[in-house]
This record gives sequence, C-alpha cells and structure tokens, in this order.
Amino acid sequence: MNYFSNQQKVYKSSSNFIFMVGNIPNFTKIDILRCFLRFNKNIGRQELAKELEIGEGTVRTILEMLKSRKLLDSTKKGHFLSRKGEEMLNQINNVVKITKNIASKNLYPDFKKIGVLLEYGSSLKELYKLRDIAVKHGADGALILKFDKKLYAPESDFGQDYKELEKLFNFKNDDVLVIAFSNEKRKAENGALAIAMELNETLKKFISEF
Repeated sequence: MNYFSNQQKVYKSSSNFIFMVGNIPNFTKIDILRCFLRFNKNIGRQELAKELEIGEGTVRTILEMLKSRKLLDSTKKGHFLSRKGEEMLNQINNVVKITKNIASKNLYPDFKKIGVLLEYGSSLKELYKLRDIAVKHGADGALILKFDKKLYAPESDFGQDYKELEKLFNFKNDDVLVIAFSNEKRKAENGALAIAMELNETLKKFISEF
C-alpha cells in the first residue's frame, strides 16, 4: 500500500530523512521508530507530539505510515497496536530493554541526554564510526559503554567510574548502554537509537519497512 496521495510528494535521501512537500515538517525514519516505541503504553496524538517534540501534523503522518504497514489499527478513539504491531514491538523490547532520560549532572551537564540499553553479545569495534552515526542523526555526540560486572568504555584505558549510571538501569553482562547528548531531547534520542539500530538487526528490520 502506498500511503502517500498524489497531492503529497515524498523525497527520501540517503541520510534517511523524509522530505515532504507542503506544510508537513520534515522527519526521519528514526522518528518513526521513536513514535512506535511509545506504544508500550496507551498514548494519544497530543501526548505523542509533546514527547517526540514534533508537530501534531507530523505525528498524524507517522501514525498513518505505521497503519499502512499494518503495525497500527485505529478507531475514532485513536490508534493502537495491531497484532503485527504487538509482535514487532515485543521483538524490539526483547533487545532494546529501555530508553530513558538521564538527568546526571556529572555527565555532559549542559546537554539533554538519552540512554538506550540493549542486548549485544559481540565485541564493539570502531566506536568512532558509531559516534559519527549519532552526530549524523542530530546529536552532538555519544558515549558507548558495555557491561561486564561493571560499566566500562571499550577502546579506553581510562577507568572512569560509572556507578551512577549502573543505578539507573538493570544490567546483565554483555549489555550495551548508548548515551547520546544534544541541546534537544529529540536529537539526542535520534542519535542514541541510530546507534542502536546499527548494532541490532531487529531495529534494522523495522526501519527497512519505511
């Protein structure tokens, strides 16, 4: 099903941005993922717009895109997960354990920070490329940590104490914590989820639907 009508033209760039002609603001594929993740709870369009930091018109477009992929159903009362959507969200929740704001004053105190915790059993290499991905998606930078009895920064010999972060999440060995930071929460979350997507096939599969 092609959601977009003849009155709306859509242009997709290699950077995963979706540009629409008209009054609808630009958004990215990661914004679609951010929206979908909010359906872990009952949520309305106005609340979605506030949490995602995007306009209601853009949220409406994203919801219709999710519906066109049969991930959401809708009634007059609003949108809700379809059976396919529930299955997909459960798959994502199995690997992306939690996404939350981090209010630490000891870590990038002048920025908004979003942490994404995910299962990842492989070794982390070339972390600078992952940080570049976060920046490409709007973040100012990112910190990537792995857990093995305690949090540590791979490819770093500096033994920084991350006990404050360890209290915020329920870690298991081989978990990865991605923290992206920006002046805007939306950009920080986009950056963190972009790295998570690069590390995880389930998220790549979701994004490939759009």
